[in-house]
Amino acid sequence: MKKLNFLVSIMTSLCFFSANAQAPYSCGLTNKLKQLYAENPQLEIDHQQLIMNGLSQPKSGNKSTVLTIPVVFHIVHMYGEDNISDTQVLDQLAIINRDFRLMNSDTSDVIPAFKPLYSDVEIEFKLATKDPDGNCTNGIEHIYSHEAFQGDDYSKIHQWPRFRYLNIWVVAQMENGVAGYAYYPTAVEGAAFFRDGIIILNNYIGSIGTSSPYNSRALTHEIGHYLGLPHPWGSTNDPGQACGDDGVPDTPETRGSNLNCDLALSECNAGVVENVQNYMDYSYCSRMFTVDQAAIMRNFLQGLSAQRYQLITSETANLTGIDVTSPTVCAPIADFSAERRYTCVGEAIEFKDYSFNGPVDAREWTFYDGTNVITSSSATPTIQFTSPGYKSVRLIASNAYGADTLLLTDYIFVANSWADHIGPKQFTFNTPVDYAQFGIINYEYNHARFAPNNFGKDQSGCFKLNNYFDHTSYFQISDEGNYYNRLGGSKDELITPTFDLTFTTGVSFSFDYAYATNASNSAGITESLKVYVSKNCGKTWTLRKTITGAELVSMGYEGYEDRHPTNNQQWKTATFNYSTSGLDASTAFKIEFNASDVAGNVYIDNINVLGVLSVPELENELDLVISPNPIQSGSDLTISYKAGNAPVHFKLLDLQGKVLFEATRNDLNTPVQFPLEIGSLNAACYLMEIETLGYSIVKKVMVY
Repeated sequence: MKKLNFLVSIMTSLCFFSANAQAPYSCGLTNKLKQLYAENPQLEIDHQQLIMNGLSQPKSGNKSTVLTIPVVFHIVHMYGEDNISDTQVLDQLAIINRDFRLMNSDTSDVIPAFKPLYSDVEIEFKLATKDPDGNCTNGIEHIYSHEAFQGDDYSKIHQWPRFRYLNIWVVAQMENGVAGYAYYPTAVEGAAFFRDGIIILNNYIGSIGTSSPYNSRALTHEIGHYLGLPHPWGSTNDPGQACGDDGVPDTPETRGSNLNCDLALSECNAGVVENVQNYMDYSYCSRMFTVDQAAIMRNFLQGLSAQRYQLITSETANLTGIDVTSPTVCAPIADFSAERRYTCVGEAIEFKDYSFNGPVDAREWTFYDGTNVITSSSATPTIQFTSPGYKSVRLIASNAYGADTLLLTDYIFVANSWADHIGPKQFTFNTPVDYAQFGIINYEYNHARFAPNNFGKDQSGCFKLNNYFDHTSYFQISDEGNYYNRLGGSKDELITPTFDLTFTTGVSFSFDYAYATNASNSAGITESLKVYVSKNCGKTWTLRKTITGAELVSMGYEGYEDRHPTNNQQWKTATFNYSTSGLDASTAFKIEFNASDVAGNVYIDNINVLGVLSVPELENELDLVISPNPIQSGSDLTISYKAGNAPVHFKLLDLQGKVLFEATRNDLNTPVQFPLEIGSLNAACYLMEIETLGYSIVKKVMVY
């Protein structure tokens, strides 16, 4: 290392950002490398050798060619503020180009001893204008996925070929609380190619939007790793723990305890001030790369390791479209979201157009509501569905350069506007009727989806969430192919029919579940089962129970097999008590599974809403009798009641809400009996709704 001896009394007011005012930047590379080097120590030796090779190349002052890297940003989001704007990405692109070309005005604040060492790296970055298939792109891809909250190697979804593009994934949350990380080129060779690229929090992208000027240099730091640069304190040394060496001659040995941006810091060697203002430090007053750092990055970029050299060829420039001076405007890629995926008949629900890749000049929405088709051209249409069941939605987004269509089938589940069941109910899933009443929401539209299955408890039917897949089909061990993630952060929901519990006491909700994990220990089980309750058609859900860790596992370690329970000992029961009120006229329960990278299959059986149903006051007053019940198909039903001071309205419906019979009786203050011809109704469960004086009750009518 080159020692830099100068007075340590140098002014510290040159640092514009106070690390004390913000959380310190945390890069995840150190822990990643510790794991990799423990498994394969040769990787560390190879990396150090390549650093030394880089120092034998021409130094910064002798460079003659600006090297340009094609870039694609993958914004992994859940339609919240994590879905950052293209403007924020463009702001970040300008910042990294400024930093790597030494065009940042704050170089004037670099302390005197290091000014001779700061360097123009002569590397630039351009957003791709062609995707891997040659289609027009603006270089910014917006991807809806719950991986936004996983933030690990398997969140690197939709990877574009790493020998053509620098892939940057922007997420909402990172594993272990880090802000971002990137591997050295030497750490992503061979089958590890899917790990290549940079993953970083959205609030560390650019200086606007969800980020700030304070956080805006984090990507500069991570690109340094992507091009082979260690932290100043070394690759596997934690900052502030011990003095370390990065192997770069013109960066002093450092302990890295410089989060307070102390420009006079000299902890490792007396009189040798550390390069706190280096981009590879954790300080928030970074301003520079050194001459030797620039040489190392350029050498890695022109070397064989991780195919970095292919990024800067003329062929790549042409295939990625960065060789054009004026990129064309692209057609949009259609995308949309609804404020919720579960609602009731007649409830208003808002949709939003989230199309990307190009400006949207026109929209054509189609909402398929049974035989009714609703259309709109608004960016944020509000829709009321008129019938229960699954609803499909289509959006065509277009501009002068083209159009794109997104059709999502069974996108919205619409429940009846009244309760499906009065009081307690048990579902054993031994008949198709049980399955048909449940709503299923598969957010990612992937293979993991709740579906009927015959491996239930006591050899009965059940619901299965299939988290199994053939891993070999997800790992393409070739740099020629794209890598698609494992199950990762998928979320799936199973929603019960609704219950009128206003006259039910002692209510409890329970279900049996069977689950096997692929985690090697309980600490690695981050997946969870959660149970929610809603009284307002899914506008809000209240969390009532969470099952995770060892409590979740009933079948042990799955071993990445299509595992299913083989005996009753492999089942567990979840239950909680539920206090009802007058607001529980239409209450739904939701079982939600949040997957992880080690998730196995989930089985759900015997969903029970238990309690004691008291006889409603209205039913007592009417002295209502429906007979015979159950009734044979083709027979006549007889309805008897005691009329009061107002007409009584009768309505017979099927479970999908279709009205089969409707009549109003105007008899007053007298016993009434009348026949109802049910004709050739199929064997099934039907609902009889009786209403008078603004009050109503619903009775089941069973036809066999």
